[in-house]
Amino acid sequence: MTDHKVQGTHVGQDGKDTLVHTSSQDTSPALTVINPGMLALIEDRGRFGYAGMGVTPSGCFDRLSFARANHVLGNSQDAPMIEILHGGFEARFECATAFTILGTRAPVEITHPGERPRMEYTQAVYDAVPGTVVRLSGAEAGMRAYFAIRGGFDVPTELGSASRDTMSNLGPAPVAAGDVLYAGQLVEEDPWVPRVRAIPPVWPKRSQELLTVILGPRSHWFTTSAIFDFLWQEYIVSGNSDRIGVRLEGPKPLTRSITDELASEGTVRGAVQIPANGQPVIFGPDHPVTGEYPVIGVLSARSADRVAQLRPGDTVRFTVR
Repeated sequence: MTDHKVQGTHVGQDGKDTLVHTSSQDTSPALTVINPGMLALIEDRGRFGYAGMGVTPSGCFDRLSFARANHVLGNSQDAPMIEILHGGFEARFECATAFTILGTRAPVEITHPGERPRMEYTQAVYDAVPGTVVRLSGAEAGMRAYFAIRGGFDVPTELGSASRDTMSNLGPAPVAAGDVLYAGQLVEEDPWVPRVRAIPPVWPKRSQELLTVILGPRSHWFTTSAIFDFLWQEYIVSGNSDRIGVRLEGPKPLTRSITDELASEGTVRGAVQIPANGQPVIFGPDHPVTGEYPVIGVLSARSADRVAQLRPGDTVRFTVR
């Protein structure tokens, strides 16, 4: 059993320290984890400004769903929440609060003390009381759900962030059964509780996803036919994908016109790198800070978010902005 709790300050993206909490009396147990599912990670917006030290920003994969979850609860924009892979998460609330689960479309079973289980869905705001049990089923659409509570979770920070970086193992350990998570106080400066309950989804289920890409900086390293294939052929999302990178498989490997060895250069979230096998890899939030394979293009911010919800077997194509 782990108590994810800490005293101290949080360094925001603007470099300023903001209060996490001042004493143990400021927070209280929010929930006890019964089952974390396949993988459940604490994430915030990320740790910025450490690329020179070899530390990637990490943070939530689907930034849009993360931002919406905090907004509908009246939280500050960096309040930590749980990123749940696919589903299977179950927890018991230890306090009265509001919560939401966004990102995926999935059934949610909510059981209040003394009541029969009630079946609901993600993409809504719900109330919990001490003893309320929430069980998230497997996702019907999407891949990563964002479980947020009012005020966020009060968890340890490392290099100014509460995010778990799966590549460098920075940040809180993956959420495990028996963990007790504490309630934070990261709300808007003028606290407010929105009355909106149903949240419109932003990621409709499609038979094929179209990802917007800006070509470069190394698109000239590829043949004209390779650029054509990159933009017109259909790719399948590989099961060998994670927060470091989403691997794609296409019928035609991309061929290079420049075969020289590329000097190591910086990479970013959403960069589409083409390794030696000619099959694209889209970098996720836990990407390496440098790479030695050419980047043919970089996804738009919205498409980089969309990639977080792609499932193995999904089909995608690229389009140029």
